[in-house]
Amino acid sequence: MMIKSRIAVCLALLVAGCSPDTVARHLTGRECNAGYIQEGEDWCAPPERPPVPQPYCTQSWNGVDCWSRPDQMPNVARSVAEGPTGLTQDQNANRLNMPVKQIPPTNAYIP
Repeated sequence: MMIKSRIAVCLALLVAGCSPDTVARHLTGRECNAGYIQEGEDWCAPPERPPVPQPYCTQSWNGVDCWSRPDQMPNVARSVAEGPTGLTQDQNANRLNMPVKQIPPTNAYIP
């Protein structure tokens, strides 16, 4: 019983100088402030969404054609883009605010 009261006193002293926004930010890992409520949203910012997929560009007779949905292409041609087309593991971990070892794999690009 004595330990619980000491812990409660320590927590009260640590949190005494913090605003509710700061406490909520540390608990949720997201940015929290009253401005989001005024915009008609939740108190904390929504989690970041993954970026939109990059267009799939192919070489054609007229130059380069880019497709937003390569799965709906009649036949899949070789892409003319170079480099990774998705997030790296570190970028996805930063977006999800999680350690790298706990996130699912993002794509074939593993650093």
